[in-house]
Amino acid sequence: MSNDSAALGGPGFDPEAIRRKYLEQSEKRRSAKPTPSRAVAGSAALSVNDPFVEPGFEREPLHDEVDVIVVGGGHTGLITGAYLRNAGVPRVRLIEKAGGFGGVWYWNRYPGIRCDVDAYSYMPMLEEIGTMPTEKYAQGDEIRAHAQALAEKFGLEETACLQTQVTGMRWDDEADRWIVTTDRGDEIRTRFVCLGSGTLDNPSIPDVSGLDEFQGHVFHSSRWDYEYTGGSERGGLTKLARKRVAVVGTAASAIQFIPELAKYAAQVIVVQRTPVVVIPRNNEPTDPEWFHNQPPGWQQERVENLTAVVQSPPGSKPPAEDILNDSLTGLSKMSRNLSPELAALLDGADPATRMLYGNYAAMEKIRADIASIVNDPDTAEKLKPYYNLGCNRPQFSDTYLQAYNNPSVTLLDTEGRGLDRLTSKGIVVDGEEHEVDCVIFGTGFDMDAGRFPVMGRGGERLSERWADGVRSLHGILSAGFPNLFVVGGIPQATHAINFTHQLYDQATHVSTIVGRCLDEHLTSVEVRPEAEERWAQQIKEKAAGLPRPDLNCAPNRQTELIHSGYPGGPIAYAQVCREWLQEGGFERDLVIERPAGTTA
Repeated sequence: MSNDSAALGGPGFDPEAIRRKYLEQSEKRRSAKPTPSRAVAGSAALSVNDPFVEPGFEREPLHDEVDVIVVGGGHTGLITGAYLRNAGVPRVRLIEKAGGFGGVWYWNRYPGIRCDVDAYSYMPMLEEIGTMPTEKYAQGDEIRAHAQALAEKFGLEETACLQTQVTGMRWDDEADRWIVTTDRGDEIRTRFVCLGSGTLDNPSIPDVSGLDEFQGHVFHSSRWDYEYTGGSERGGLTKLARKRVAVVGTAASAIQFIPELAKYAAQVIVVQRTPVVVIPRNNEPTDPEWFHNQPPGWQQERVENLTAVVQSPPGSKPPAEDILNDSLTGLSKMSRNLSPELAALLDGADPATRMLYGNYAAMEKIRADIASIVNDPDTAEKLKPYYNLGCNRPQFSDTYLQAYNNPSVTLLDTEGRGLDRLTSKGIVVDGEEHEVDCVIFGTGFDMDAGRFPVMGRGGERLSERWADGVRSLHGILSAGFPNLFVVGGIPQATHAINFTHQLYDQATHVSTIVGRCLDEHLTSVEVRPEAEERWAQQIKEKAAGLPRPDLNCAPNRQTELIHSGYPGGPIAYAQVCREWLQEGGFERDLVIERPAGTTA
């Protein structure tokens, strides 16, 4: 199934054989009983403390009032804060547990870190700030510096509470205010709250025994220890020259830092649970003349075109123009543009079948490319993902697959199980001990990490109201929780592969509602339960009308989350929100309270 003609859906392409292979691999991994994960915070051997600030920070507690509190200082919080400022909201305060801005880009500082989406589309508000990314896929320190510039540009830095964690918030019915408390002793009153803290700040590790027994060094990639490795985000890990390093995990972070480890460590052992889809990144430096000659509005056009090309709803025709014309958009087009042989085979087939077979052909091409890059056939086979495109987020790298051609790098494929345990000397995989000096967990984040209690009318907790699934309007407003907005959420909202696009649209929606409340002197707005029901029904009906092939993906928390959004895609979702504002949705679907003695 890996010869060139089969990879293009031409002669030799056997969809039934591919389907059987996928089912075989899926069943193997489903029955493997993967090692469960746990939060790093529950381990004595690893730390989740902020290593980028001086210890001992203290300040006086705040007891004041603002117009809006935005929880989170990553891109979600920064874009929301900026849009609120642009809407004329004077008192906006961001609360962030880190010592600076950037969110995941603050915490993730591992060597080789870059964005995996075109930086000219991903880095927010480039035109407004004046930042020029130095490369198509900007490095982490550039993105972090840009986040700081965003905060400064919109006056968010001077009012923010950094190194501060929200411990709870409750709605005061008598005062029509939210009372927000923090671990710094703050008790802040606010008219509105925007929840935008995301889930990529709570690192997780496999829940295996032996972690406290291991005598070597251990850390999570989101708390990279340069004191041990030497170097920086740009490389230079010279202290690893005689070290044996084990890497647990092969997802978005690991595929970027493994090549850097391979340059310096004496030995690198990679523990893989599931192979990932890896596409060449084809990174290149920014042409300053091209960048500075872009017309006004160029970034928004680029953002919208990227989403339209990559995430057009199933069965719809993507735009003819592909502004980016890069690896990500090419991947999307690869699964849509069928070879003449495959097109003939599918003549008269239903849209779902055409999509599935196009997916098969694209994945065959990807597997063939892996075989052409990785020299050792056995290693190449272990790196091939035998599942459908869309079951996991694709990764982009010009160096990850090539790292396995380095004789110091060894791949241990666990076929879905993961790490067995640690010992005093190293790691155990498939019953065999491998002695190492250092273990690095590139195992992502706890997406279900417990958050602070949010208590609405009558003391109802948001976590309890959503215990059986999110109930909302547009994934943003929830009945019983007035003046509360969820920004950057996916359930009943949307998921853009370029997350910045989603944040632009949701921040626009929220800032418009808040701005109207302030302009019209409204006390509070709260979605009606019947509006939530209509939105849930609209999502259900939209999903039923789309041709969706059964990809038979193995259970995956992230994929489940992505598929919980509005089925029409990010562009259609944004249009729904705009029409809601323009066509009387505000008055129809919200309970609007005004100060005593006033009328509409």
